[in-house]
Amino acid sequence: MTPQFIVILIGWLIALAIFFGFIVLLRYLHHRERMALITSGINPAELAQKRRRNRGLLRAGLITGMVGLALTVGLYPLGFLLPSAFTAAPFHLGPWLLPGLIPLGVGAALIVSYYLEQNNPNPPEEGKEPDEERVIPIQDHRNKERQERS
Repeated sequence: MTPQFIVILIGWLIALAIFFGFIVLLRYLHHRERMALITSGINPAELAQKRRRNRGLLRAGLITGMVGLALTVGLYPLGFLLPSAFTAAPFHLGPWLLPGLIPLGVGAALIVSYYLEQNNPNPPEEGKEPDEERVIPIQDHRNKERQERS
């Protein structure tokens, strides 16, 4: 093995370790948050139902959009390297930017759909009255639990 290959391999291993370390950190923070909720007397399962279910849509849109932006920026200099017959378009734009522009557009669409769905409340089911008082203040919740224990 050449020294250059070893340096590249070590670089990839460090990047992989940072990636997995970040995942472990996120899981640890989620665990700590859950334990804090339990300690304060709040059921994390009920809270999880109230959270937005489409938050993953925003994450997916941001990740896809940023990958598309990085690819677009990385592929843009190809327009300056190719012969002038290929780069007749203004600003050296061309089909070599499509691998970056497509995920950029998909990411933007996902982000827009997240914000469009944000203001639409779930319609009540037929035959059921909508609950007016679904969310109660934490102090009222704690007072109610204290009264039930007594």
